[in-house]
Amino acid sequence: MRQWIYQALCAIVLDGQYSNLYIRKHLNELDQKDQALATRIVYGTLQNLLFCEALWQPYVKRVQPKLGVLLSMSAYQLYFLDAVPAYAVIDEAVNIARKTAPKSAGFINAVLRKVDRREFRMPDDPIEALSLKSSVPLWLIRLWTAQYGAKKAEQCAMATTAILPVYVRRNPLRISKAAFENDPHIQRIGDDWIYIGHGLASDLLYQEGKMTVQETGSYQISQFVGPKAGDRILDACAAPGTKTTAMAECMNDQGWIDALDLHAHRVKLIQKDCRRLHLACIHPRVMDACAIDDLGLYDRILCDVPCTGFGVMARKPDIKCRLKPENIDEILPVQKAILSSCSQHLKAGGTLVYSTCTINKKENERQIESFLDAHPDFRLEAMQTLFPDQQHDGFFMARLKRVASK
Repeated sequence: MRQWIYQALCAIVLDGQYSNLYIRKHLNELDQKDQALATRIVYGTLQNLLFCEALWQPYVKRVQPKLGVLLSMSAYQLYFLDAVPAYAVIDEAVNIARKTAPKSAGFINAVLRKVDRREFRMPDDPIEALSLKSSVPLWLIRLWTAQYGAKKAEQCAMATTAILPVYVRRNPLRISKAAFENDPHIQRIGDDWIYIGHGLASDLLYQEGKMTVQETGSYQISQFVGPKAGDRILDACAAPGTKTTAMAECMNDQGWIDALDLHAHRVKLIQKDCRRLHLACIHPRVMDACAIDDLGLYDRILCDVPCTGFGVMARKPDIKCRLKPENIDEILPVQKAILSSCSQHLKAGGTLVYSTCTINKKENERQIESFLDAHPDFRLEAMQTLFPDQQHDGFFMARLKRVASK
């Protein structure tokens, strides 16, 4: 199992593969009894990567990248997994080293024994300590502190290390509320439902289109659009279709939704979910949301734009491996172009929702301010930031209305 974990982490950390896609594709290579622990170690190592590196780096002058990954995944287990004996973690790491780089086995053994025996001291500076504790880079901690204050910055940072439940939504067109809640794999927490079974993709509720995995904040964005039966809606950046299908269910599958994505393989994901959920009002198509062909005018438009993803790092911890300050400025023109392009296809009196899964005012509030300055025929109706915490991801949404021409 740990050889599989090591290969997974090398693929994600060193080769740039996406953690959720890698796990989905390769998890069945493991025995079912090992899948939960393997997933926990992969995600836990990624969530705490800076901290795990700091545990072993004092004892190493230089290390090959793959051996660095091995040290980090082992340090995570030594520090965070009490149920796994330290000797077993170290022995497994040494065995992996023997297969990967035989001459390094003794080195791996020596370093990990030092990590296991010595107490780690956090930096005295509170921002540096928070960065290390959460494995969020210093520059992002400082950005959050400047934009939202120290308390929110700490909340956002520590949320990236949370182990979040699997939230699901009920398809009201396929199953009643009572029947859904009576299923042994569904647990209600407040107004939300979480999945507590094993192997969701093989569960009949999922296969028969009675439920879909969706974070509560993501579902709130779908509701924020205000879809109603008979509406004509554009979902400009729709794949994989989770928000699209949520809107279709709210419309009782009555109306029309054009669901766009730039890539054909991602459009197929929307089509697949439409078939699973038995939804006919959604019309997926390959199209660049920055340059929409003449599709006519819409009652409602959702621009769930590409973003840095700072609000969903608990579920997508590989984002931490690729975080760079310049990533923010690179994405801003794309977001602006999508919003401007889509706005031209909204009816007078219609509603446009701009949303992201990031916590960053440059991508959120500033984009809305810039758009409104350039488009006097639009006004802001509502705007909300959902900050991530130990139970939920983080999102931003703004609802705009096109003022009817006189």
